Amino acid sequence: MQEDKNQANQASEQESRKGALLSAQDFFKRSSRRPINSSTLLKLLPYIIAATILLSISIFAWINLNKLDKKIAILEEEIKQVESRYKRDSTEYHDLKKTPSLIEHIAREDYYMKSEGEEIYVIKEAETKD
Repeated sequence: MQEDKNQANQASEQESRKGALLSAQDFFKRSSRRPINSSTLLKLLPYIIAATILLSISIFAWINLNKLDKKIAILEEEIKQVESRYKRDSTEYHDLKKTPSLIEHIAREDYYMKSEGEEIYVIKEAETKD
């Protein structure tokens, strides 16, 4: 008796599955046969155009955003270089302000200046040919 009920339940489940499958297949068959009206296309056309415009705008915005990110990275690197140069120059400036003998030393070495009664000889290294 129990077995008969189980078999009956299984049979009814299989029939309901077949019915569900047939109804889904019938749905797709019916929907694929239905032609698309020109009025339906005219109703959908503004949405299709708007979607294409929004998609193209977002793509161009994304491209520009990537370009700007690259420029930002380059400018941040330049800022680091300028800050390091500024620190170096500011310490050199403060050193020059504190010690006047350093100014004389730089003037003699970099600009070949001399005091009265001195003679300067500039010796350049010979170029070597390989």
